[in-house]
Amino acid sequence: MSSFKKYSQEFITKNLHFYLVDFKGLVVDSNASFMPRVVNKNITSIHPFFECFSSFADSLEKEIVFNCVHLETNEKLFITDVQFVRKEKEVLVVIQDFTQHYTTYQEVAQARNESIINSELIVLKNKELQEREEFKNSFIQNFSHELRNPLTSIISLTKLLAETDLIGPQKEMINFLLESNSNLKLMLEDVLSISTIASNKLQLQEKAFNLNKLINLLEFTYTAKAKQIGVEFSLKTIGKIPEIVEGDRLRLFQVLTNLLDNALKFTEEGSVSLLVSLNQTRANKANIRFLVEDTGIGIPEKDQESIFESFKQLNNCGKTDGTGLGLAIVSGLLQKMGSKIKVESVVGKGTKFFFDITFKIPLKTKKTVVSKNIDKELLSAIKSKNIKRFKLLIVEDDEQVQTVLFKVLINTDCFYIDLINDGSKVLQEVVNNSYDLILMDVNLPNVLGNHVARLIRDFPMDSINKIPIIGLTANVFNNQEKGYIKDGMNAVVSKPFDTENLLETILRHLK
Repeated sequence: MSSFKKYSQEFITKNLHFYLVDFKGLVVDSNASFMPRVVNKNITSIHPFFECFSSFADSLEKEIVFNCVHLETNEKLFITDVQFVRKEKEVLVVIQDFTQHYTTYQEVAQARNESIINSELIVLKNKELQEREEFKNSFIQNFSHELRNPLTSIISLTKLLAETDLIGPQKEMINFLLESNSNLKLMLEDVLSISTIASNKLQLQEKAFNLNKLINLLEFTYTAKAKQIGVEFSLKTIGKIPEIVEGDRLRLFQVLTNLLDNALKFTEEGSVSLLVSLNQTRANKANIRFLVEDTGIGIPEKDQESIFESFKQLNNCGKTDGTGLGLAIVSGLLQKMGSKIKVESVVGKGTKFFFDITFKIPLKTKKTVVSKNIDKELLSAIKSKNIKRFKLLIVEDDEQVQTVLFKVLINTDCFYIDLINDGSKVLQEVVNNSYDLILMDVNLPNVLGNHVARLIRDFPMDSINKIPIIGLTANVFNNQEKGYIKDGMNAVVSKPFDTENLLETILRHLK
């Protein structure tokens, strides 16, 4: 035999082992490969697997193959394919070693399965986090919605009570209630702001506003607040700050008041200051820095990122009042406004919060004054009976809010009032009576208020379809209010409402 044939034969047969057995299972011959070389012994002595031979030996016509058979010999395990091939007087048993092949395949399959499992776990984890976030936001929205009706009653009735004849101690208690109500309302708005930011429903209102007036308002407000707790407040501007800019005034005010309130809360002595400085102006845009600094307790470096998380309060600050939402709202609002809050702090010495915002500078500004006061001339004319009183239809199912609305409106001596609590009865009332205005809750039983508004607008008689409708709602998302206006409401007042704002809105649409 040539060397090439010899070597190739060794290579070909190195993972093959052969047994030649008779039909009774006696080994006639065997090669010397990876299995034991056995002759003149029953094949069952090699491994228990071969016990199966007797069951098909007589009936074997051509061949039979068993795949992935585990054969252990001399404490070594082989993963093999075993083939029984019928010959003239014997059966050739061919054992092929696929240990490496099956092991590699198993490792690949296991790795693939682990990868699939890990991917599915990540998907499940993300889904779980998403469901938790959706539940949290839904809970916050529903919870704040349910709070608005009782809060409306508390605030409005407290204001009505404040206008009555009270003795000294009673006035002090009422003033305390008014302040507490104001704080509670701000907390509710903060909770709702977090919900709208997290659910990506917050929409900025980019309009021209007087930045100088906003700064002056903050100076007046926080000078008084700081004085009450024995802290000094100062406000300084650097550079030529534009008087009129375009941006979301309400959200900027919310950011600054949260930062200033936070600074006052953690400053027991010393000072709190607000610095407004012009960074640069270019192409009708002004980049302005707002910096709030205090001499309070400071924030440890390890906590300077986590303080911007929702409901996060420092455990070692000694202050447990508040919702822990202020800085989270600041961070979320500034991100919406294309900015980012930054913090510098030293424990025991104080903290600086600052951010930069770019405002558009209007090329032409129209000086318009929007008054939020009640039209005193109109009220005076109604009370002196120079013009008729107006007839209002109030549609509200909450008894406490009914009481508040009735008392607020009756006390003006300006209105005659009808009251119903069911949306399905509105059309019947407006057909049978003549009304100057409808004040209607959105969330009514049987038929929603905005659906009623749509029906009224589609009514064929001008005396009915032209009636002004003012909606009352605890659903104060901007897109929802737009939907109510689209349905036919002339204006929407959110709960808890301010009495003056409600009356001003009513009188404005009556004119």
